[in-house]
Amino acid sequence: MANSRPVHWGKESLAYYRYSSKRPPRELLVTTLRHLATESTRARPGRAIDLGFGGGTDTLELLRNGWTVLAVDGQAAAADFLARRVPPRRRRALTTVVAPMQEVELPPADLVYASYSLPFLRRPEFRTVWRRIFASLRPGGHFAGQLFGDRDTWSGDRSMSFWRRAEAVRWTAGYRVELFRETDEEGTAFSGPKHWHVYDLILEKPPRGRARAGATARPTTTRSRK
Repeated sequence: MANSRPVHWGKESLAYYRYSSKRPPRELLVTTLRHLATESTRARPGRAIDLGFGGGTDTLELLRNGWTVLAVDGQAAAADFLARRVPPRRRRALTTVVAPMQEVELPPADLVYASYSLPFLRRPEFRTVWRRIFASLRPGGHFAGQLFGDRDTWSGDRSMSFWRRAEAVRWTAGYRVELFRETDEEGTAFSGPKHWHVYDLILEKPPRGRARAGATARPTTTRSRK
């Protein structure tokens, strides 16, 4: 029986950060970094933006892989928690911003990463942030992150955003789709048992001259599990 609820940020933030700090980097991030390492012609990684970095495990993985990181989160407790985890030799490569992501103007970036954070935006806020992500990415840059589907346990929460499959596919317009993976299954969350309906995305903003924003994109990989 799925009975979990979203984390109450503020009241439960520190407990969640401690919980999430014990996990390894997300599989989606590891897959993205491996892919970028094989296709990049640069001598070293560029700038990554981590939207909603939370406990900072994935931020640390970006830093470990040589990225310069702008980490954004709406909770000051997240920035304090991350600061205690960053090795001294990596600190110059990290900038943290404490603000709701929908209020942040994003600088040019080679990677925008949003691990389970975009669904916590209302639909109008999501649309604003999604446009800014596309605008911030340099040609050839990538987005990696998740959207939630309409069969997710939390889909009745009006402070969040959930999408039918066809809607999620439409949000990939203008990108080259490198991964579109749908997961629809029972699982667990920090707050307890939960039905997860998630779209994992890895998207590339095409180099100049190859595509225009708003062009239709199709998923290249799909997996649906129950």
